[in-house]
Formats: sequence, structure tokens, C-alpha cells
Amino acid sequence: MRIKNFTLLFLMGIFGLFTTNLFAQQDATIDPADIRYWIGEGENQVVFIVNWAEPDTALAWGYRFSEESVTIKDVMDKIAEVDYRFSYDASGSWLNDLFFNDGVLDLSLVEQMWASYLVNGESSWDTFDVKTLVNGDYIKWGDTHCGTMVDPENYIYVWEKEIAAVYPLADEAMIDASEILYWVGAGENQVVFAVNFAEPKDVCFAWGCRFSNETDFTVKDVMDVIAAADGRFEYNASAEGWLTDITFVDGEDHYVLQGYNAMYNVNGVASWFTFNEQILVTNDFVKWGDYNIGTEIAPWTYVWETPVTPVTAYNNVAEAKASMSLYPNPAASFTMLEMGEMNANATVTVTDLQGRVIRSFAVNQTNEPVRIDTEDLRAGMYFVSVSDGISCQTVKLSVK
Repeated sequence: MRIKNFTLLFLMGIFGLFTTNLFAQQDATIDPADIRYWIGEGENQVVFIVNWAEPDTALAWGYRFSEESVTIKDVMDKIAEVDYRFSYDASGSWLNDLFFNDGVLDLSLVEQMWASYLVNGESSWDTFDVKTLVNGDYIKWGDTHCGTMVDPENYIYVWEKEIAAVYPLADEAMIDASEILYWVGAGENQVVFAVNFAEPKDVCFAWGCRFSNETDFTVKDVMDVIAAADGRFEYNASAEGWLTDITFVDGEDHYVLQGYNAMYNVNGVASWFTFNEQILVTNDFVKWGDYNIGTEIAPWTYVWETPVTPVTAYNNVAEAKASMSLYPNPAASFTMLEMGEMNANATVTVTDLQGRVIRSFAVNQTNEPVRIDTEDLRAGMYFVSVSDGISCQTVKLSVK
């Protein structure tokens, strides 16, 4: 009798342990405060999650809406419309496939006859085009292959994979070299340099820098050339190459980018080099910004979407120089360049709208007009720049 009782108690204990562990499995969730990418507008919100089967990865979006309720399909349609990385395929009310591809991750939940979804951790037997969601709900799709069955009788699964918030889509605001108003330096190579200032307001200014060094011209070199030519621009940094601050003072306007929050991109891609080590090549685009006013699109990778404003040429009132001029302009076979009071030994550069250098030559006497032949140029717009190593002035040239 004792043996039977002991056996029964043992079996009951094993069953109790099994059922406790079975039903202790909890569907992984994510706090709405941790969502990075919200789509839609309104005072109501839901979190949408997919636990992908290949490979096992869980990603989450946030969806906001003003209606009292929305269907799961409404949420999926809006996410697919706004986020090109996400797509799905369905046959009427039945889901066939889910996809996510950002160029690095290629995730799928495909041909899944056993795909199902949970709302707030509970299974629903409604099709996804009729199941309604209200404020505060979270919805998760998953598949039996990467789930844990918690209720065999009702065929209910949960997905325990830790959920990662999808990073938002954002494009860094850029500016074409043809739009730059103020070029500094001299040479056949060029880069555009921009700063997205954080204080007192979010604003982005850009300069152009020309150079001849093709092997070791750094971000610091660009900043040094601009600082030497433009009295409004200044920066401070440690000897190790860590930025302290960048300032731009134009009359009563005073803009600051503090170094402890600052980072920079080259052609929209974050650089992990200190700015005195990052090498640039012609046509690169460099932008400094602050992560507090940027959009994080990947871990520690930010972009700044504020439209870029080209700065106008700097004129020190105490050393004001006469403006350059071209005549005739438009030109047919030639134009004459008046350089005003530029320093001797200046460099004249002619570029097209794409920033390509058409010709570049040195002049020793800047107080005399300089002839520029144009008969071999195609009709269109060009830029003529004169740099004397301290400042650079640019004027537009029209060739007919």
C-alpha cells in the first residue's frame, strides 16, 4: 500500500512539475516605451510583433491610430506601406507569408500552415482581417517551429524569443556640391562639410572645401581650412582627436555643438575613427551631429534630417574685399574675371554643376582681369572660384 501511495504521489509530482513548467512558459513582450519606430498618428497605440522562424528573431513596431479600434490587417497594411522592409502575403483572410529585409537581415515566416497570432499573450481564433485591437494591445505572429506549446488541448503556442525594437527608417539630409555658396581651400578635389548644430536650435550649415592632397586629407584638415578662412567657424578638440565643441557665430546668432554628444558621418555612414584620423577622398560628404537631435537607424548610428543650408561667403568687415565679377556673362567664347582685392598667387577653378573641375590655374596678379576661354564648354551653368589660401569667392558663369 505504501508502495502504491508512493508511486501515485511520485507520478502526481512529476505531472505537477511538468504542467507547472509547461504553463509557466510566458510569451515574450516589450514595453511600448522601448519601441523605436512608431507609425501612424493618434492617441491610441498598439505594439505589433513578428517572431520570425528563419532564423528565430523577434522584431517589433509601434502603431498609433485615432479610431476606437483597428484590425490586425489595418496595422500590417500601414506598416507595409510606410516601412519598405516589411511585407506580407495573404489569401483572403489567411496569412501565407511574412517578410523583413533591410539589406542585412533577411527574415521570413513563409508557407506556414501553422502560423498563428496572440493578442496580449492570448490566442485568437478570428482571422487577422476581422480581429480588432484597442489602445494598449500588443499583437504577435509566430510559428510552431520556434514556439512553445502551452496548451496542447487548444493548440496554443507562445514565443519566448527576446524582442528587438525595429529601428526607424530615416535619410540623412544632404546637399549637392552645386548648391554650396562658400568654398574654401584650393585644388582639384573637393568635399562638402556640414554641421547639424544642437543649440540654440536644430539647424544645419554647410561649406565646401577643395584640396590637392589625395592620400591623407582628414576631417580635421577640412575643419582647419574652414576655420582659417571663415572667422565665424571655430572648434576645440583634445590632442587625442576628441571633439570638445564646434561653434558658429554670425552676428547675434550663436550656434553650438557640444563634443560629448557629437559624432560624425561620412557619406551617411557613421565613422569610428577620430576626426584627425578619418581620411577623405574627393566628393565625400561629412556631417557632424548630436545624437540627441538625430535619428538612430542602427546601434550607435545616427542620421540628421534637418535640411542643409549652405553658408554664405564670410566677409571680415575690417578686411572687406570687392566682389568678383564676370563679363560677359552669359559668355560665348570667353569671359573676363575681375577678382577685386584678392591676395596675389590665387587659384582660379572652374567647375560644372556636378562639382567636376573643368580647369584650374594659378594667377600671380589678381588686380588685373583674367581671361577664361569658354568656347570649348558646353552650354550651361558653371562656377568660377578664386582662392588665395585665406578666403574663397565663387560666382556663377553661364555659357551659351
